[in-house]
Amino acid sequence: MKLLNIDANPKTVKGQKRGYMTAVLYLAPYKASGVNLCPTAELAGCWQGCLNTAGRGGIAKRDDIITTDAGELPDNAIQRARIERSRLFNEDREAFIDQLIREIRAFVRKADRAGLTPAVRLNGTSDIEWERIAPVLFTTFRDVQFYDYTKLPKRFSRALPENYHLSLSYSGASQRYADMCMKANREHNASLVCVMRTKAAKAIELATGDWSDIAVDGDETDLRFLDPAGSIVYLYAKGRARHDNSGFVLG
Repeated sequence: MKLLNIDANPKTVKGQKRGYMTAVLYLAPYKASGVNLCPTAELAGCWQGCLNTAGRGGIAKRDDIITTDAGELPDNAIQRARIERSRLFNEDREAFIDQLIREIRAFVRKADRAGLTPAVRLNGTSDIEWERIAPVLFTTFRDVQFYDYTKLPKRFSRALPENYHLSLSYSGASQRYADMCMKANREHNASLVCVMRTKAAKAIELATGDWSDIAVDGDETDLRFLDPAGSIVYLYAKGRARHDNSGFVLG
């Protein structure tokens, strides 16, 4: 079982035009593995519209399903692999981290052969505080740019590794959570990532929205560490998020 997905995502592969090769770790989000790997998913209202079911992760033959603590998921190889990886992370953390280090080493060599700069996203479909869980990753690979989206505003109030960039995923599902996001933006210059319901809604915000002067089109690449600090990043909804009414998806 491999842990890392290397530029097999239609969005991350766009980064190659900017000189980067991207590896992403996809785990089972929220409570899908039996352990909650997204602590603020309920507060932010994002667990039902999670990108976990976007693309091939949302397709199943004969409408087969996997029943989890987070509800039903399409029964396919992608979902089963994410659950299996998460079980290894939950049950044998040392073995998981050892394998992750080996795979990152191999990925760095692969990127070097291609003449590209390696970037690693550890939370493709999870929200783990890697700076606390496995600080060894950032010291072992000081020349690798790590990055993530997070819904944990508290992470911005602590010192992060120099090679780890975080963007804060905004949601209007809870006024408390929305206020926490705005505070992190104001006090720590955190970039906020906003999911719009449609491409058209995203285009309006980019062109004429209240934050259009600091707006970034987050669908052009996944390389959030290249965005100016304090940016407002707009994406359009994909997968189940297109039908989300929690307040997580805007517009």
